[in-house]
Amino acid sequence: MTDNQQKADKYLMRIRNANKEMRIMYEQILYLRYKASGMGSIRYDKDHVQTSPEDMVCEAIAEAVHLENKLFGMNKELRKAVEHTQSILRVWNDDKYARAIEIYYLNHGSMGDIARSVKCSDRNVYRIKNEALERFAQHL
Repeated sequence: MTDNQQKADKYLMRIRNANKEMRIMYEQILYLRYKASGMGSIRYDKDHVQTSPEDMVCEAIAEAVHLENKLFGMNKELRKAVEHTQSILRVWNDDKYARAIEIYYLNHGSMGDIARSVKCSDRNVYRIKNEALERFAQHL
């Protein structure tokens, strides 16, 4: 990959990876809410040793609120990056390059998905993706 392609790939991979991170963070928030509700708070598999009391509910709520705020900020940044990417793709005349970027980076598709969409061989998909990255880098 050329420097321009790496630059574009790095920018677009942030979008691709952000969705996964946000999904994991949302699952953590759901778990913390469940934990704060007091469900399943009695554990019989632990030793019956007296310990100092901890306010697990407050800790879980505080952590959930912190993660929700972080998730909100990430969602805002992700939307801006996706809108910027889509505005770049809209001005391209050749649709197959735009579809390659959209399928792989925005829709989390595979290289096979791109090949089926642009009706080319699996071998040519990598060339198309690299050319699309080169074009995309010119707009960054």
